[in-house]
Amino acid sequence: MIFKERVSRPKGVIEDGRLMELHLYPGNQCNRECDFCNVFGAPKGGYTEYTTEHLEATLRTVMLHEQGTVKFYGGEPTLNHDNVIWAIAHLRQQGFQGSIVIYSNGIQAERLLAILKSDSLSKTTASLNYSIATGDGAPQMPLSSLRKLEDYELENPGAIAIGHPDIVDSGRGVDPFSGEETRPKNTHRCPHCYPVLKTDGRFHACPFAVENPAPHFQLGQIQDSAETISQNFQAFLDWLDTVHEPYAQAQDLPACTVCWQHLEALPQPDFVATA
Repeated sequence: MIFKERVSRPKGVIEDGRLMELHLYPGNQCNRECDFCNVFGAPKGGYTEYTTEHLEATLRTVMLHEQGTVKFYGGEPTLNHDNVIWAIAHLRQQGFQGSIVIYSNGIQAERLLAILKSDSLSKTTASLNYSIATGDGAPQMPLSSLRKLEDYELENPGAIAIGHPDIVDSGRGVDPFSGEETRPKNTHRCPHCYPVLKTDGRFHACPFAVENPAPHFQLGQIQDSAETISQNFQAFLDWLDTVHEPYAQAQDLPACTVCWQHLEALPQPDFVATA
């Protein structure tokens, strides 16, 4: 395997009311239905296209300079690659200078490569699902797809990375899971990922728990200002450190297990009012 593991960036960075990173989520439609999927991905899953309204909200919320990052995930972005290509072009046309990441299972390799090549700034990269790329815990992607992606990475070093092997107890979660027992599991501490803008118009605090409707995750609506979203995200981070993690430690539970099974025991973060 020639792909290197994607390097994590600093967490919780907010600058002038803007987030350093933002995930974009159009739904859980996928061409696979993995036991461990944290967003319930499935061929019959839902999908709502990105629109100008979603992208304008993105441009209001994320840093526009080179430190900013927009991440497309789901679901499987290559199932609707024309919409993703359009969305990337719109972000660039409106002045977004940062990086773009496509989280993909890589099965439709030609479509994924078309997305990467479409970026006018050549700053769009892919992150492959660890299990599907390696066959550890899931049926491996077709070798023909894997070879195309490996060839592209050899010609364009750093264009395609592989995701972390960590097992996340969220969504369909860890059980049943056929991956190696030695793969890392969650700790008491939440990884403090950046939030999500869903195409249903809601800002959600966690990309792993994006299908969890609990009020603890609801940062605001697409009409809200960037200041409101960033303020509520900071309140969520504070809640993770002062409420969530102490509970996880006291109960000896992984962080994601707390969110998935024990939120009713925790007070909500101190959010400001939203639209």
